[in-house]
Amino acid sequence: MTKKILLAMHGEELNMEKVIEQTLVLSSETNGEITVLNIKENNLIHYGEVDTLLTFTAKEKFIDYVGEMANEKAQQALQQFTKKAEEKGITFHWKTREGKPAIEIIDEIKEGGYDLLVLGTKEPGPGNTSSKVKEKVANEHPITVLMVK
Repeated sequence: MTKKILLAMHGEELNMEKVIEQTLVLSSETNGEITVLNIKENNLIHYGEVDTLLTFTAKEKFIDYVGEMANEKAQQALQQFTKKAEEKGITFHWKTREGKPAIEIIDEIKEGGYDLLVLGTKEPGPGNTSSKVKEKVANEHPITVLMVK
């Protein structure tokens, strides 16, 4: 039975409404506890062609900009999830971790003893490491993973 649900969201899910709805339905049907996890990626040097195209100062500004955009998307995701959860009377915990997404998700799973990991999908494109994160989590931890398309 699913008692502890971990929803890892970054705010760029193509299917945010469906991800939120599925998580809330699972929680209400199983009386499961939800933790919503956002990971602030801290090593954005690899982002696109940043290393080869920009000066050090410009690179720092670009990385700061990308970080700010990620924070905005995370806040929007939190607001959207909070609104839907409140409508259904479901409480949840919000956590933010900093680091590489796959490693932070795996660490959170280990520390929190979750039964289920819920993930959305992201637009394909350069810099999208979403499928690598899913593969690493699936290969390195025996947890049920629900990918919502």
